[in-house]
Amino acid sequence: MPRASKRTTPKKSISILDLPMHRDYTFAYFSEVAIKLCTGKDISELNQQTLNSIVSEVANCIGVEIESMKKVKNASKKSLDPCKFTPVPTTKNDPRDKMNICYAQKILVEFTLGTKHSSLVISSPYALEFAEFTRSLMGVGKLKRELFIIDEEVLALAVIGSYLSYSYELKGEYGYVYVDVVPYVLELDRVKSMNKVARRIVNRIQKNEGSLNTVMLGIAVAVSKAVGMAMKDVVRRDAHLVVNFLRVARTKNKVIAKGFDTVDIVQLAKIVGRGGIAKPLYAMLVKYPPKEFSSLRRFIELTSTNLIKFQSFRKPQYIYEILRYLTSEELNVEGRQWYVKKDDKGLSWEEIVYSFSNLSRLIR
Repeated sequence: MPRASKRTTPKKSISILDLPMHRDYTFAYFSEVAIKLCTGKDISELNQQTLNSIVSEVANCIGVEIESMKKVKNASKKSLDPCKFTPVPTTKNDPRDKMNICYAQKILVEFTLGTKHSSLVISSPYALEFAEFTRSLMGVGKLKRELFIIDEEVLALAVIGSYLSYSYELKGEYGYVYVDVVPYVLELDRVKSMNKVARRIVNRIQKNEGSLNTVMLGIAVAVSKAVGMAMKDVVRRDAHLVVNFLRVARTKNKVIAKGFDTVDIVQLAKIVGRGGIAKPLYAMLVKYPPKEFSSLRRFIELTSTNLIKFQSFRKPQYIYEILRYLTSEELNVEGRQWYVKKDDKGLSWEEIVYSFSNLSRLIR
C-alpha cells in the first residue's frame, strides 16, 4: 500500500507590515534604514493607515537620488549607474536584476498604486543574522534562503536601505554606515547630511586601512559638523547618536557578516565640538595619508585612541600626548608635504596645527 505523501503548509510571505517582528535580520535592518533616512519614521509606526504614505515617501526620496545620480553619470563616465549598481555582495542564486534602486523604486511606486507583486526567496545578503541559526538548528545542507519568503516590496526597501548606507567596497568587503538618532530629535535634513558625511569619511579611512577607533572618531566628526549648534538639543533631550557599522563579504558562494559594531558616540561628538577640532579632523580624514606618511598616520591613530580614552576617563594626559606629538619634526615635515591647501579647499598643515591648539579647552 503506497505511503500517504506528507503535505507541508507553505510559509507565509513576510510583508512590509511584518518588518517590526524581524528586526534581527538584515532585510528588516536595511528596510528600517530606508524608512528612517527617507521619512524620519520608525518601522514600529507601520500600520494599515500609514503604510501607503510611508512607502510613497521612500519611493519619492530614492527617486530624487536616482535623478541626481543620473545627472552626475551624464557628466562623468566614472560615476556609478544607479540602475546597474548592486549595493550588496551577491551569489549566483540572487536576483541581481531586482537588486538596484531603479527597480526597487519602480516596485514601491507600483505598490502604492495597488499592484500586487509576487513573493520570492530572500536574497543571501539580506538574511545574514539567520545564518548561524540555520547552521546550529537545521544541520548541514540547509540554505538560509529557503527559510524566508518575502514580498517583493520588502526586498525593494532592503535594497534602498543598503544603498543609502553603503560606504565602501574593498577587497570583497562591503561596508555600511548608519547613524541613528534615538529619539529622533533632529531635523531629517540634518540626519541625512550627517549620514552622508559619515559614509564619505569612513570610505576614506577604510581604503587607507585606518583602525576602528579612527572610524568612530571620523563619524563623530561627521556628526559634529552636520549637527552643529543643534547638539545642544541632542544633549538637552538626552538623545543618543548610535553608529551602526556593518561589514559584509562574499566567500565562494556564500555571503557572511564580517563585523557589526553599534556604538553611541554622542559624548565623543561633544568632545570634538568642544575641542574645536571638527574642521581640522575632517580635513585630515577626508585626505587620509597613505602608508608612506607613517608619522601622520600614527598621529591620527593616537588622536583617535586618546580622545576615546579621554571620553571615558577625563584624564588630561591623553590631551597632552596629542599636543606633544604636534611638536615632532618628522610629523611636521610629512604634514606640510601632504596637507597643502588648493584653490581655498581643505586646510593647510599650519591651519590644522593651529586649530589643534584649541584642544587645551578640554582640560581647563
